[in-house]
Amino acid sequence: AERLVRALAARGHAVERFATRAPGDARRCVAEAEGAVDRIVAAGGDGTLNEVVNGLADPGSTPLALLPLGTANMMAGALGIPRDPARLAELVERGRVRRVDMGLAGATRFLGVAGAGFDAMVTEAVRRTRRGALGYRGYAAPILRTLRGYRAPRLRVRLDGGAPIACGFAIVANLPNYGGLFAVTPEARPDSGRLDVCLFRDASFPGLVRIVWPAWRGTLARRADCHVASATHVTIDAEGPASVPVQLDGDAWGATPVEITVRPAAVSMLVA
Repeated sequence: AERLVRALAARGHAVERFATRAPGDARRCVAEAEGAVDRIVAAGGDGTLNEVVNGLADPGSTPLALLPLGTANMMAGALGIPRDPARLAELVERGRVRRVDMGLAGATRFLGVAGAGFDAMVTEAVRRTRRGALGYRGYAAPILRTLRGYRAPRLRVRLDGGAPIACGFAIVANLPNYGGLFAVTPEARPDSGRLDVCLFRDASFPGLVRIVWPAWRGTLARRADCHVASATHVTIDAEGPASVPVQLDGDAWGATPVEITVRPAAVSMLVA
């Protein structure tokens, strides 16, 4: 981040840097800066970008740029954002604005992905123990803790008011890549005006193992145990009395029931 600050200052720009130390800091920083700056750069991962978008009164009014420093960097990958500070400084100064869609889980915004089921259980385990940056290896212990005693939840998902679809794990995405590794929704585009959905009918441990390879290859739509579609309105409920965890952009959010909608072209992102 310091190299980007120096690169922008060398181009004659006045730069204010805010360091975050705890969840919610990025949200508060951008809320105070909104309207007083020409550009906002989120230096971090998808979770940091999520906080920025949720902190702005109007995420379409101030162009946002990304310095991808997180684990998955899903949005940066989808938009082709460079990691090199000099190239990113050029993008901040001269990049064009691309309006991307914004998902809403209730009133909470997200840009990349919402998940109900196994991945949200893992992010909840991460939330309880996280200390600083994770990296992919940092997910190993939370995944193992989640698998201990894991039982696949039972979910009912409705797409655009249609008949309920039974599944054990649901992903609602605005981007083609999931976690920076998998192509769960390879047809998704951040400015399509729709959300892409992948529902896993068998979310047992063996069922999850079976979908790893096709998820990496982007071939889940060919499988009978997966339902792949797109929608503008998604509701996810749990069968039975127990709620099921929900994550947004890789961070724990809450639990079912959840109503997910899309707001097209709501966020201004700087791209090359």
